[in-house]
Amino acid sequence: MGLLKALAFPLTGPLWVARVARDEAERQFYDTTAIRRQLEELDRRYAGGQIEQEEYDQLQEQLLQRLLDARDYHRARQT
Repeated sequence: MGLLKALAFPLTGPLWVARVARDEAERQFYDTTAIRRQLEELDRRYAGGQIEQEEYDQLQEQLLQRLLDARDYHRARQT
């Protein structure tokens, strides 16, 4: 069985690497703690006058949507 796996590696190896990369990208994208940190940083930047109201509103909306998507993602993975 080990020989069969070794012979199949040229086909299965890239798929495994792609799967691992996808899983890590999803983990980072749907990390609710990281999203909340980004929201806090956005608030600090806005309060400090580093960004305008329009940019703040747009970025905040994107981050809040990611937070909702992350919640749905984690719920779906639990079932």
